[in-house]
Amino acid sequence: MTTEINPRSDDTRVILILDDDAIARSAVAAYLRECGYTVIEAATEHAAKTMLDSPKYDIDIVICATSDVSSEDRFGFSRWLREHHSHVRLLMAATIEKTAKLAADVCEEGPHLRKPYDHQNLVAWIKRLRA
Repeated sequence: MTTEINPRSDDTRVILILDDDAIARSAVAAYLRECGYTVIEAATEHAAKTMLDSPKYDIDIVICATSDVSSEDRFGFSRWLREHHSHVRLLMAATIEKTAKLAADVCEEGPHLRKPYDHQNLVAWIKRLRA
């Protein structure tokens, strides 16, 4: 399932959350919206790629969540993102420390978040990425 909110305007910057866990994704998206960010959500890599390739959105940050099950898919997506949309900042989030360490080679900022998310820490990382 994909939820699209707040279509692009000329001055709108967008955060894309890629997470197959609908509850975690929607909770984080709701929190970021309360903080004033424009957020779109994707449950699959295919949906995320479609949004990134669309001129409808000006995505500047992707939060890409990994788990034991989806790690390889998310790493492949992260490599694709770096190759096709190098201007987009990537923030990896993982449910286990080993997965987070493996993500370091695809995320120049390093995978500093763990699920479940600490909301204040997430906003702090977004502010650093946007600076």
